[in-house]
Amino acid sequence: MPDYDLLLAGGTVLDPAAGRDEPFDVAIRDGRIAAVEPRVAPERAARVLDVQGCLVTPGLIDFHVHSYWGVNPYGFNADPICTRSGVTTAVDAGSAGCINFLGFKEFIAAPARTRMLAFVCLAQHGVLQNPKELRHLEFADPEGAARTVREHPDVAVGIKVRLDEPSVLENGREALRLAIQAAEASGTPIMVHIGHTRISIEEIAATLRPGDVITHCYTPLPPSIVDEQLRVRPAVRAAYERGVIFDVGHANRHFTFEIVRACLDQGLAPHVISTDLHAFSPDGPVVDMPTTLTKLLTLGMSLTEVIAAATSTPARVIGWDDRLGTLAVGREADVAVLELVDAPLTLRDCAGHTLDAPQHLRARHTIRRGTVVSDPG
Repeated sequence: MPDYDLLLAGGTVLDPAAGRDEPFDVAIRDGRIAAVEPRVAPERAARVLDVQGCLVTPGLIDFHVHSYWGVNPYGFNADPICTRSGVTTAVDAGSAGCINFLGFKEFIAAPARTRMLAFVCLAQHGVLQNPKELRHLEFADPEGAARTVREHPDVAVGIKVRLDEPSVLENGREALRLAIQAAEASGTPIMVHIGHTRISIEEIAATLRPGDVITHCYTPLPPSIVDEQLRVRPAVRAAYERGVIFDVGHANRHFTFEIVRACLDQGLAPHVISTDLHAFSPDGPVVDMPTTLTKLLTLGMSLTEVIAAATSTPARVIGWDDRLGTLAVGREADVAVLELVDAPLTLRDCAGHTLDAPQHLRARHTIRRGTVVSDPG
């Protein structure tokens, strides 16, 4: 009888959490990582995948999606795109609030092949398109949001609040206060949407606690984290140095090469790289996680940095680094097999600009709990 169910043979293990970037075979048994060794004899495994020339990384974590499809206007069926793009965990960014979170858990998270986690929206019904969810502040329910996180720790990971102007109008300051109240009551971070925000970025940055998340960090929509000369604002830098987390949250409007390049040049790299894929982005510039990682790679981040920003760091931010983000023996076998293709690819940002990448990442295999859930080719 074989010792292992699956063997990934001949690849380079890139596991930033373990400080590992070298050729190793990865063996899987009963849905868990059983061995990470320089060589494992192929006859010891029931199935062998030849991944020579590929990167074997922890399963990618897309930290910002909207996956509550059929219920939330931003929701789409994220499972197929995750499984074909190396994503084994997707984190919904507030599509559900306290009154409909159970539906997300039972009808989205439970049947999905991808692990589906979620930030719970401060607004009791989740994010809305029109009218926006906090147009009237009485829809905010910090107690309900905190209770939902406490009651569902296997899925809920924090609190989401959008501070875009149509959402909260003049109520942004109070919405932010209530979100922090909910986060403190649940012992979790908040994710704050910026862009078209009435209160200043200085106030937002100064209010957030270490471990809280600014998503859409490179948005060109005001108030940006950079000034008119593309200089990082002092309050933003202070928050970054204090431990506030900066998440890409690409989407259709929140990522320009100009701002990203300026921030990278000034030492403000994102902690987390995410797509913010949603119902209105299938033809947008974001595409998927490997493409988004390629953009940051082409703009100057190292390969190790972009993989860490899609594996170990997001796992740590949500307090799941004891379960996700590394290929340590004994962990659940969530694995991405990626190729760094030595061929040009034209990338697009949200302002219509293009960037020619000399090489790009794409997923070869997505492995969830030890099972190959997709073979994109």
